[in-house]
Parts: sequence; structure tokens; C-alpha cells
Amino acid sequence: MHVRVDAPRRIRHLRHTTAGLVVAVLATFSVALPAHADTAPVPGKARPAPSLAAAVPPPTTGARLQTSGNPTPVGTGKVYYLDAQSGNDSAAGTTTATAWKTLNRITTATLSPGDVVALRRGQTFTGTGTVNGSGTTAAPITVTAFGSGAAPTLTNPAGWNMLQLAGSHIDVTQLRFADGVVFDNADGKGITGPKYKLSGAIAVTDPAASAHIHDNEFTQVGVGVKTYGTGTLIDHNSFHDLKIAFRGMDSGSETSYGAVGVSINNSGAQVSYNQFVNCRSTDSPYGADGGALEIEGFDHDKNNITIDHNYSSGSQGFLEVTETNSSNVKLLYNISDDYQQFVAFDTTTHPSGYQADHNTVVRARGDNQTQFAIYFYREEGPPPADSWLSITNNIFYLTSGVVLYDYNWPHHHNLVYGALGYSPGVGDIAADPQFTNTAGGDFRPGPTSPAKDNGTTATAATDIYGNNSTVGLGTDIGAVEAQTAPAAGANAVSDSGFEQQTAITATSTPWLAEGALATGVDVAQGKAHTGSDNAWITSAGQTDWGGVKQIVNVTAGATYRLTVWVKNSGNIDHGWLGAKTTTGTVVNEISYGSSPAWTRYVLTVKPGTATQLSLYAGYYGPSGVSTWQTIDDITLQKIG
Repeated sequence: MHVRVDAPRRIRHLRHTTAGLVVAVLATFSVALPAHADTAPVPGKARPAPSLAAAVPPPTTGARLQTSGNPTPVGTGKVYYLDAQSGNDSAAGTTTATAWKTLNRITTATLSPGDVVALRRGQTFTGTGTVNGSGTTAAPITVTAFGSGAAPTLTNPAGWNMLQLAGSHIDVTQLRFADGVVFDNADGKGITGPKYKLSGAIAVTDPAASAHIHDNEFTQVGVGVKTYGTGTLIDHNSFHDLKIAFRGMDSGSETSYGAVGVSINNSGAQVSYNQFVNCRSTDSPYGADGGALEIEGFDHDKNNITIDHNYSSGSQGFLEVTETNSSNVKLLYNISDDYQQFVAFDTTTHPSGYQADHNTVVRARGDNQTQFAIYFYREEGPPPADSWLSITNNIFYLTSGVVLYDYNWPHHHNLVYGALGYSPGVGDIAADPQFTNTAGGDFRPGPTSPAKDNGTTATAATDIYGNNSTVGLGTDIGAVEAQTAPAAGANAVSDSGFEQQTAITATSTPWLAEGALATGVDVAQGKAHTGSDNAWITSAGQTDWGGVKQIVNVTAGATYRLTVWVKNSGNIDHGWLGAKTTTGTVVNEISYGSSPAWTRYVLTVKPGTATQLSLYAGYYGPSGVSTWQTIDDITLQKIG
């Protein structure tokens, strides 16, 4: 990345605030407010940061390197072999006995559709080479490995790249890139000149198209893949332990650039099923620099880009967007356990139509950052707008920082552990996602996670583990879909649709009122979700709790699914539903906000040794504002 939020000399937030607003906003929609419970369990904020050594990346991500195998050409193509030990650049190259020796020999070769350039496994090739020919969709030119042993290593310690792709339809696979991609400012052009443009272990140059880069390893390089081509597909690669490409003077001040996995500089790119680990370096005037991905560069608009099903851990941010116009960019089903932001827009960019959907974002490294941020870089930029970005179906697990600060982008049906920053959107809930092993880096939601079934529409056929993304009562929030769809038993709730009870008071049955807000039943008012009647709660500006509750019989040790349909005045930030024991211990609960249309909330409940549970739904009235909420169709069904 070009700029860092730990460099206050160069970066400032753009949000315009009035006195006192920031403090109020940062506290909005935090999970630490279950004051209505008889006991008040506050989720622990000092949980350990995930350990990189113990991280559990989904097995569907990363390079699938092979230790043996020989390639075959397509159609009339030929195989050209490289052997760094016994090769000869003057030889024919068409057999292992007449192999070429250096990467530079690729540059002078005339390659045709279906041809293969194969590097011997277990060897190291130093320098750089350029693939100048073009393949076709059916017969790409392929650069790969042959023989047995570890992947061939391409290295260029003082160089800008190891492999340039100047043609179209080129496939690069089964290679390892290590130690290289560095440049200086000897030409005085800093991070805007030709060195910058060619700084990638694999550099796809303009006007190349349809490169396919997959199943490769990148380590100790300044940038893994930099593409100026259109339609580049980058999938199943491993980028780890990267380094700074450039540190020096640029535009009158010291800056740094690099430790970036993928740099996208043109349209139509797809980045899928990769692993980004430790894409970060502290060799920077900002304290640290780097990141999994950047959409950057002053050349070309960057439109129609998909970044999906990737895993990133310990990187200096997931995505930064800078120096460009870009639109229709989708971030889907990624797991990001990193430093700093999930998406940062620099002020040199003009984005539109970004979609962050079904991602799992973990920030537990103590750097106190905004997950969707605007950074000042070089010049003042356009004012942010709703059209830039939508945020839906994501899990945000923050032990510090905030999801939104610079602008209140549209957001709904997200699960937030920590500070959201603005009022929750429709279907947003606050709760602990209950990961399988947070400290160990296993971010699959556990069996009672409120992420289950509380999402809206799946945006891919599979989740990040390659499993069906639509299982159960509804799609899950986050990058992982639970794969169990248990049969539901009888409803344990009496009068679940409020069709029998005509009033709700502190002594009525089966539904009781709790708290200080007014409660009742709409009888045949045409307001119900189903049937004729529904419960209601109203407040006239007081900040008290008000809700409805019912005590139900349950089986100890069983698992239940609680569902509640809610509709409210749209100005409620702290609605709550959940279950607790009759002695007041909360079993599970979530907080939610605005629900101007009927919205279903789902919660998995395990009563443990209890044989009765108190179910509750209600809200805290905001100060000085009249509010209302209707509730209907509450069910508690045994599912295990």
C-alpha cells in the first residue's frame, strides 16, 4: 500500500463530524449492552489474537503444488525444456537432453498456441524472462514444471520481476517465485515510472489479455502478481512473507510500496481461492506496509473485478483501492484475519458499485482501525456516496476499531462483534459469532453461532470451503455455511402468533410483559406477519427496556432453534432477543436494529442442564424519540 493509517503526518479521515458525535457513533451497536438480562454477560474484549502458526486456512485455498509430472502440449504445440544446471541456450530446447538454460532464453523464443515452457523441478532459475507469443482460449501457451522434486524456483534478487507476460492466453502454473521484485528511485519517477509498472514476480503487461496464473508460490517478493492485462484469472496461489519493493523519496516525502500479493491495474480480473499470509513488512516509514490486494495505477479503469473465496492472515489490510476509476467490484466469501482495514479507498480513486458480501473479517491484532476507510493520498478526492459500496451478510469480529467511520455506507444483515460505528441496518445483529477456535485461527462458526440462517441471499454457489452455500432455514452470515439442516420438532411456544391472548401485562399468560415500555396485542388490525394478531411494544422517548417473554419447558442437553419475526419503526438501535434460564443466566442472545419490514431472526439455543427457558424479545427505547415494534410468529423447535 502507498499509505498507512499509522502515519498521521500523511493520512487523515475525511468524515465531517460535530462535537460529541464521534464518541456516540463509536458506541453504537456494540455487543456489550445486554442490561435487560438478570445477569449481564459482556463478551470478553481481551481475547488473544489469532496465531499465524496455528491458523487453519480452508483447504480449498492456496497452491496445489505437485512434486512430479510432465506436461503435454496442446494440438500442434511443442514442449521447450529449461534445465538450470545442464541446459544450453543454444540448444533446440525440445527434449530434456537439449534443454535451454536460462529464463532469458524464453524472451527470444517464438512461442505459438499450445506450446509449453517447462522448468525442471528442484532447480533455481535466476533472472527474468518474457513470454512474447500468444495462445488461444483452446490452446494457451503454458509455463510450468517438469520432472520430480520441489517446484522450480524463479529468483531475481535485485530485479523488478522474474516473468513477464506480454502476450495473451498464457497459463503459468506449478512454479515458485522467491527473493526479488525490488526497485529504486534512480530515475526520479518513484512509484509512478516503468519500474513500478513492471514490479511483480509475474508482471502481465499491457495489452495482454486472459492470463491464467494458478497453483504457484510467492515468497520474499515485493509484489506477487501485477497485471495490466484484461481478464486476468489468478487462483489457487500462495503468497506469504512478502517484503517491501520500494522505499525512498516520492513526491517530496519518504514513502514505501510493496509487500502486496496481487496488484490489479486493469478490468475483468478474478482473484479466487488464494492464500495471503504475512503480506506485510515493517521496512516502511509508516511503521508497516503491504496488503493482500490492491486495485491501483493511473492507467486504465478497473471494472468488473471479482475477489472471492480467498484466505488472508497477518497481512497489512485486505484491499486498497487507489489512483483509479473502478466499478462493479465484488468481494465475496473471503476470510480476512489481518491488520488494518478490509477495504480502503484512497482519495485519488473514484469507486462505484463495490459489493462486500459474505466475508468473515477478523481484527484482533490491536491496531484500532476502520474496516471500510478513506485515506488521504496526494490530493483531495470526491466526497463519498452510497453508490460506492454496499456491505451485506458479513461477519465482523473486532477487539478494537470500528466497522464504519468515514461514511455510513449501506449495510444490512451483518453480524458485528465490536463497534459498528453507525446505526445498524436492516437485519444487522450484534453478537459473538462463536468461532470454532478464534485464538487458533479457525473461523468456522460454532454450533450455536447466530451467524446461522440470518443472512439474505447467497452470492455464490459454494462457501469458502467449497460447500453448498444455501443449507438450512436460510443462508448463513459470513464466508462459511453450516452444512447441517436438521429436522425441526414441535413448537414449544404457546400462542406463538398471539392469536389467543388479547393483552400482555406483567401477570398475563402465556406471554408476560417485562420492563417499563408499553406492551399489548394488535387484535385484527391488519398488522400481523401471519394470522390476525401480533404483539406490540411502544416508547415515547424514554430509554427503558421493554419486551415480551414466555417461560417454556425444554429437554436438558437438547438443541433448539428460536425464530422471531420483528417489524419496527426503523429508528431502533438496540433490539434484543434471546433465551435465559429461569435463574437469569443468558443461554444465547443477539441484538438487532432497524427492521422497517417484517424481518426474521434466528438463534440456536442449548439449555444445558436447564429444563425451562425464558424466551424474550424487545428493545431499549432511544432517548427523546417515539418508537414502536411489532413481534409475531415466535417458535422454539428442537433440532438435536
